[in-house]
Amino acid sequence: MAQPAGVVLTTPPQPGLQESTKNSTAAWQEDLESLFHHAKDRFPDVVWEVVGDEDDHMHAAEEVWGHKGVFLPG
Repeated sequence: MAQPAGVVLTTPPQPGLQESTKNSTAAWQEDLESLFHHAKDRFPDVVWEVVGDEDDHMHAAEEVWGHKGVFLPG
């Protein structure tokens, strides 16, 4: 079966190094920001409270969630 006349299938050119680096950096930043904002849902094994100065009675204590990890020297 023949393809209809005038149909050309092409793929877009690959981005260059600078554009790839920019795109990759943006994706990493978005992923890390998402992890920061959703840490309680993803890594709920450590939590601590951050409290302000004694003079800072207007702000309630803030919870910070994290994940335990072991780092071995390389």
